[in-house]
Amino acid sequence: MRESQQVEERVAAISDLADWDRATAAAGDKLVVLEVESERLCQTGLDEEPELQWKADQAAALAPCQGIKHTFARIARECPDVKFFSLSADDPDAGPLLDNLGIEVVPSVQFWKAGRLLWEHRGVSQLEQDLGEGVLYFGDSAAGGVKGSEHVTELHSREDLDSFVSSQEERVLTVVNLSISGADPCIHIFPAVLALARSFKGYAAFGRLMGDENSSTQAVLQAYNIMEVPTFLFFKNGKEVGRHVGSSRGDLIGKILQVQSEYGVAPPPPPKPAGAVPRRRR
Repeated sequence: MRESQQVEERVAAISDLADWDRATAAAGDKLVVLEVESERLCQTGLDEEPELQWKADQAAALAPCQGIKHTFARIARECPDVKFFSLSADDPDAGPLLDNLGIEVVPSVQFWKAGRLLWEHRGVSQLEQDLGEGVLYFGDSAAGGVKGSEHVTELHSREDLDSFVSSQEERVLTVVNLSISGADPCIHIFPAVLALARSFKGYAAFGRLMGDENSSTQAVLQAYNIMEVPTFLFFKNGKEVGRHVGSSRGDLIGKILQVQSEYGVAPPPPPKPAGAVPRRRR
């Protein structure tokens, strides 16, 4: 099958409320990602939109949105467990649906699950980055077919948390990422959490608990007096030994290395570049 055919099958066009209702009903509990785009409009989403006086200015302003289309198609192709839909704001029948969705800026990308809006990015500014991060955070899908939950254990209750913490080996630092849905800092840091989980195998074990998922996860936030998210709890031998608050990748890495150093655990060697040839001894 040609790539263009695969993309067409992965991104379905919708045009009105009836299409949207059928699409979301068919998706069930799967993540639904909706792209709202236009051939005539490409807004930044910033407070001040530039005034375009000449045709050349207008063509240049539309160019970033053309790139977004390719990114959306590529991510759709790489994430088969997520449902992708596209809505043209230029379609004369789209008005009622645009109003229903609350679309005020084009382009926009919305993330839905089970009929509930989880998160939205408005405007072309940083849209490519937020699109990939949102699909990973809410849909468990990353580039190359990587599943986040294969490396970061999903915790859905206090019992899950306690079991995860108690099951780790003595030398391993247990890192529990406490987040809530729809919080920008939590979404933006999660690709770094996944990257660390993949590179720190045997050194640190990562889990994620969404504090607003249910009453049990809400109780976890209260029990640990969590005032800000994301918060990362560190455990050794079943006991909390530290925490980090914030979405700085560098600070998170530094804290993990610091805690492990205090327990005499050396960090793993850096991964070898792809295609690297071992140096021969003379």
